[in-house]
Amino acid sequence: MNKKPFLLHISLEDKIIFCKNLSLLLKSGITLAESLNILKENIKSKTLKYILSIAIEDIQKGQYLANTFGKFENVFGKFFIEIIRIGELTGTLAENLERLGDEFKKIESLRRKAITTLIYPAFIIVTMIIMIIFLLYFVFPKINPIFENLGVELPLSTKIFLAVSNFLVKNGIYIFLAIFILLALFIFSLRFYSFRYFFHYLLLKTPIISNLIKSYTLAEFSRIFALLLNSGIKIVESFEICSKSINNEIYKKVFKEAAEFVTAGHPAHEFFEKHPNLFFYNFVKMIEIGERTGNLENNLQYLTKNLEENVDTFLERFVNILEPVILVIIAILIGFMAIAVVLPIYELSEKLQP
Repeated sequence: MNKKPFLLHISLEDKIIFCKNLSLLLKSGITLAESLNILKENIKSKTLKYILSIAIEDIQKGQYLANTFGKFENVFGKFFIEIIRIGELTGTLAENLERLGDEFKKIESLRRKAITTLIYPAFIIVTMIIMIIFLLYFVFPKINPIFENLGVELPLSTKIFLAVSNFLVKNGIYIFLAIFILLALFIFSLRFYSFRYFFHYLLLKTPIISNLIKSYTLAEFSRIFALLLNSGIKIVESFEICSKSINNEIYKKVFKEAAEFVTAGHPAHEFFEKHPNLFFYNFVKMIEIGERTGNLENNLQYLTKNLEENVDTFLERFVNILEPVILVIIAILIGFMAIAVVLPIYELSEKLQP
């Protein structure tokens, strides 16, 4: 058996490769145990190697693959395990794995689009901050004695920059240490449910990014929910699985409540109507039509595509607006710094003229 890694984690990319390759091997007629053994020898993820070595032993003892993966729910997620479980029970494991791989690939594609779109403005902002800190911490302290010896009244802009520069030089270490501690404390606090819930609540109340988070979360929900229903899982259980698969704590709680609401015999869209701040009007109506016509799975797929397009459109518009704003801010800061340096020299030259 492979040695257990210190941290058990499997990336979404590794899950995609695993699902696609295992599906292909099973379709070729190879047994599940032999297929897992082939994958174990070729896969790079140490966590997956370790889990597959356990799975092979369990399968040889007559157990299901889903049972082994169920021991590592924090690694795979409830959604992943249940799709495999249904596939094993219905004899459609290869098909379900292929669907899982396709869905994970679409989720990964959406994430990459979001990250790639935001990399450039993030890089510009970070570069701008580093440049300002460099000038204030290293450049201005060097020219400060020159300004003090000029014998002229310094303009307000120069006084401001010199004051900030002196403050950074004297307290820079404490400031960076405080930022590091606050960041570490924030990351540590995210481990606690109450803090995560409050943080996600604040994000959903933030005007600019609120609709982006809603669209992204509902697109993820629609994709997972459609696949669960298509695999033969009942609607109540699908809601429960979604409540464990979505990352946003607000939606986790809401989907769990939705499962209870549907269990009581009510249609899902009536529950969504009670939360207009979390579910778009068009989303609720599409769910209502899907439930009424028995076409819920197809409607969920339409919703997924539409919501993902909304995310793409928002990100493109956001970056298009953000880029010129950043450039204007940089221009103003550089101009302000230039004035702070040039004005005292100009005033001195005026005094030295006969």
